Amino acid sequence: MKQFFTIMSLCCLFACTSEQSQKQIDNKDTTTLAPVVKDSVVLKEELPETKKSFEVNDSLNALVNIISGIVDENTMFDFVKKCDDFKDFSKSFTKRWLSYDTTRIARLKKFRETEISKIVAIQPTLFYPFSGPDILHAQTFFPQADKYVMIGLEPVGSLPVFKKEETDSLESYFQKINTSLNAILKFSFFRTQSMKEDLKNEEVNGTLHLLCLFLKRTGNQLASIKPVTVDSLGQIQFVSSFDKLQKLKTNTRGVEIKFNDIQQQPKVLYYFSLNASDAGLKHNHHFMTYLKQMGAINTYLKGASYLMHKDYFSMIRQVILEQSKAVIQDDSGIAFRYFTEGKAKWKYHFYGDYTKPIPMFAQHYQRDLDSISHLQGSKPLGFGIGYNFRDKNSNFMIALKQ
Repeated sequence: MKQFFTIMSLCCLFACTSEQSQKQIDNKDTTTLAPVVKDSVVLKEELPETKKSFEVNDSLNALVNIISGIVDENTMFDFVKKCDDFKDFSKSFTKRWLSYDTTRIARLKKFRETEISKIVAIQPTLFYPFSGPDILHAQTFFPQADKYVMIGLEPVGSLPVFKKEETDSLESYFQKINTSLNAILKFSFFRTQSMKEDLKNEEVNGTLHLLCLFLKRTGNQLASIKPVTVDSLGQIQFVSSFDKLQKLKTNTRGVEIKFNDIQQQPKVLYYFSLNASDAGLKHNHHFMTYLKQMGAINTYLKGASYLMHKDYFSMIRQVILEQSKAVIQDDSGIAFRYFTEGKAKWKYHFYGDYTKPIPMFAQHYQRDLDSISHLQGSKPLGFGIGYNFRDKNSNFMIALKQ
């Protein structure tokens, strides 16, 4: 098959004044797509009038619309829109998304409005480790966060370049997009093993494709996309291309996406591809410094493979317990015993019905969680989520630091 992807030199970027003072990994930034504007990120409830929307990048949005199967009035990719492969994908996925939006997402929004919004104080940063490309649930549950920090093992990838002479490859691309979406749309979480296969191929080569799709399908407008890493001071450093990011000798490869939400509020999303086990973080002092500099956060955990039940994920677990004002999770996140062992005092709200994990994770049954959730009482959840998404024991816990 002809090579379908190249590094998209037009894909980035949107520099703010504060970013100009940061040193570049490569002095020649060839990826600028948008002019410089001043970035202002503040707490919505404190100074809403000072927040200025980012300048939307029309070319970038036209590209991401193609990835998302959205037909727009931009003529930039007319040669793609005329192809049957795109038309088929656009028609089928739009129908699929409409059904998902009016059922699944509607239930998530209702839970946010009736529960999360009423008891969880807004923090500027929403931390979502072991997320994969799932900005969908993060933004749906926490739309008022100014910054989303997500981490996973899946590679960042790069944006595609659609060429007139390579439209015969479109069918394969859209098939792989559809395949990589199956788990999150059917099960509410990405399956790690599937992601290893779905996001490491020539066409869909990383999380960036799905991050963009979810952002566009939920009404956001993109301003910039930049490849990034983190320096020894825990500061974001920009890389001149995704190709150079991939070749860079670093434990931390990431992407920064700036966008305006449906309310025209400016948001920043960081996705970092790295090993979050103790073995990985012990040799990644740069990223540990970055995490500590996040300050107070809210943390969301779902479909986290019970990794933070284990001793060798203690470092990331400690960051969450020390810095989080609220932890919102299913039972696959942090084992309940760690909330009770530390110095911090937590108040708990339980939802759904916790009885036991699915057979694959049966060894991670938590007797203490089972006991307290039934003793204290649990509200109906209203939807399935996590590994027990189809069972009556789908569960959720909101832990608030006192």
